[in-house]
Amino acid sequence: MNSALKQNERAYDDAHVLDNQLMLNWYPERVVQMARPGGSMLELGLGHGYSSTFFDKSFGRYVVVEGSPEIIVRFREKFDVPGLEIVQGYFEDFETQERFDSIGMGFILEHVKDPSLILRRFTRFLASGGSIFIAVPNAESLHRRFGHAAGMLPDMTTLSKSDLEFGHQRYFTLETLKFLVQSCGLTVVKTEGLLLKPITTRQMVDLHLDDRILQAMLKVGVDYPELCNAILMQVGRQ
Repeated sequence: MNSALKQNERAYDDAHVLDNQLMLNWYPERVVQMARPGGSMLELGLGHGYSSTFFDKSFGRYVVVEGSPEIIVRFREKFDVPGLEIVQGYFEDFETQERFDSIGMGFILEHVKDPSLILRRFTRFLASGGSIFIAVPNAESLHRRFGHAAGMLPDMTTLSKSDLEFGHQRYFTLETLKFLVQSCGLTVVKTEGLLLKPITTRQMVDLHLDDRILQAMLKVGVDYPELCNAILMQVGRQ
C-alpha cells in the first residue's frame, strides 16, 4: 500500500491539468449546497487540497483521513489551514466513535482495492439522516464516447497510462456506481455531472477556451451525469 501511495504522490506533482482544476474547485461547492448546513464532515483523503480548504470553512466540524504522511506535509506547506484536523492512517483501519452529518469520498473509490469495503465501513460513521458524497471518473463521458465511436478507444473502461500513474484501479459508469451504492445497503438521493466536455483536456488547453465556456461546461453538466467527465452522487441509508 505504501508504494501505491508514493506513486500517487509523484503523479500529483504533475497533476495540475485543466479538468482537475475545474472539477476540484466545483465539486466542493456542489457538496456544500446539498449538505446539512453547519453540520460536521469527515472526508477521505487530502488529494490536491482544493476541497479541504473549502470544506474547512464551510462545516462546523471537519476532519480528514489521509494515508500518506508526505501528502499531509505537502498540504501543510502549501495551504494555510492551521486548525484543520488530519488523521494520518489508512481508510481500512480508521475508527471513531463520532458520527458525521456528511462523509466525503471525492475521487477516492477509483483508487482503492475494494470500494464496497470502504463504502460499508464509512457508512458506520454516518449520523442519522446524513449523506455520503461520492465523486468518481465516468467511463462513458461524452469525450470518451466520441473516442470510442471514432475507433480511437476500443474499450471505454480501459485505464490509460496516465490513469495508472494516478493510481486509478477502475472507471465507473452511472449504472455501476448505482449498483455499488445499492449493494452496500444505501440509496441514491441525488446525482449530478461534473464537467461536460466534448473533447480531451489537451484539446481544450490548445484551444485556449474562454473561461466563460469552461464554466458553462460545469454548469450544463450538472444535469447530465451520464455524459460528464465525472459523476457526483449523494447517497444515504435506506
